Amino acid sequence: MLKNSKYVPVALAVALFCASAAFAQPGSTATTAPADNYVTEKNFKSKVFEVKYRDPNGLTVVLSKLGSGFKGATISPSSEFRTLTVRDFPENLATIEEALKRLDTPGTPRPNIELHMHVLIASNTGAATSDVPAELKDVLVELRRTLNYRNYELAASVVQRLTETQQVLNGTGTAEVSSGSSGTPNVGMPYDYYIRSVSLAQDAAGSYSVQIGDFAFTAVSEKDRARVQTALNMRDGEKVVVGTATICSRALVVVLTAKLIK
Repeated sequence: MLKNSKYVPVALAVALFCASAAFAQPGSTATTAPADNYVTEKNFKSKVFEVKYRDPNGLTVVLSKLGSGFKGATISPSSEFRTLTVRDFPENLATIEEALKRLDTPGTPRPNIELHMHVLIASNTGAATSDVPAELKDVLVELRRTLNYRNYELAASVVQRLTETQQVLNGTGTAEVSSGSSGTPNVGMPYDYYIRSVSLAQDAAGSYSVQIGDFAFTAVSEKDRARVQTALNMRDGEKVVVGTATICSRALVVVLTAKLIK
């Protein structure tokens, strides 16, 4: 027993040093086990599945429910390569593969869209023309009821075949419009149009409607300019008066009809 207390700290330090030296053998190094953030399950396997028809991201949402749920089990979609890379137990890989065979199948073909655009010029001068297409006869009846114009002539007709797209479709042309005076030749009316964001919506009965995010038609006559612009939702075969605009004391009328081609 140490009688002098001032020697106790020194003796204690020597004792701790000797104890630590006893545990550290010559040539050995102290190591700390690294933290393992992922399950290093030896039974995990990886497999790449090719996706032929469906969206890989959408399939991932469904197929992820079939995984084991263990940490480190993953399903990684690639839209560029159209693949699903799966890491999981072999039995889960087999289940996902069988489900993928049932889900990755061709969908019901979506119909194409045939857009008929008719440009009419309404006026109260000159003689009524007879070159308006027969499919617009009922439209003319309604126009005469709502607009204060007697005569309608067809200035231009355009048929645009398209599919669902978010891009902008453009078109240009020159319409032939009567001058309003007998014996005077027709005059040219340059026009342009664009169609943006075309999609199909299906109701509970399975019928489609055509949705156009933005449609615009612009015409120039002499120093006057007319523009019609709107969004549209049209049923198959429905004739829609997109709008009217005044141009050179006349009226510009744009009529659209959407026909679905299956």
